[in-house]
Amino acid sequence: MNRKDLRNLLNTLFLVGFVIALILYISMPDNRTPFLVVCGISMVIKIAEYYVRFFR
Repeated sequence: MNRKDLRNLLNTLFLVGFVIALILYISMPDNRTPFLVVCGISMVIKIAEYYVRFFR
């Protein structure tokens, strides 16, 4: 897998995580823990994509 394919995969995973986090935020207003977990995982994926883009 080359660098561009890896970046595309990581960006796709980030966007899917964002959509899931948004759905959880809207559908569970009394419990924000699942939203925070999914949002945190999505942010880690985005940071990994950033690392691949600039430091590799």
